[in-house]
Amino acid sequence: MAVRRTQGVSKGAKERREPTSVLPVLDAATSSQHAWRGASGALYTHTATSLIYCPEMPEATYLLLHRDAGGVARVLRVGTLDSKTRSLNLARIRQAGATLGANEVHFRVERTSAAERARIAFDIENGLAGSAVLAEAAFDGAHQPA
Repeated sequence: MAVRRTQGVSKGAKERREPTSVLPVLDAATSSQHAWRGASGALYTHTATSLIYCPEMPEATYLLLHRDAGGVARVLRVGTLDSKTRSLNLARIRQAGATLGANEVHFRVERTSAAERARIAFDIENGLAGSAVLAEAAFDGAHQPA
């Protein structure tokens, strides 16, 4: 929740809390829309943003990407966020993104069941013809516990 102090109130006084929206409004410089086609042929519109500017979000499907200096993007992971705690979902995305070397996240807020989010993620992943699976498998194989 956003916190705002009223003028003339001492530091030790209670703060007034204002409600925040479900998703913060992102400016055009940091986000855009992108559609991903699943193996079923269905199109899924996602909001694309930098991993740094990714907002807290409710349950969603997401794609983590690494975009190089030439603008070529490589999908590193397709997944779902199933926690009702928006800050925990953001922490999970940022941890996975940092671990995989992602610098961009595409997310689609899903107010459906966890099973439906999993189905959409599976459809998108298979629509990518295995590239996300190969990138993740290469990462997992390189970091096996001793």
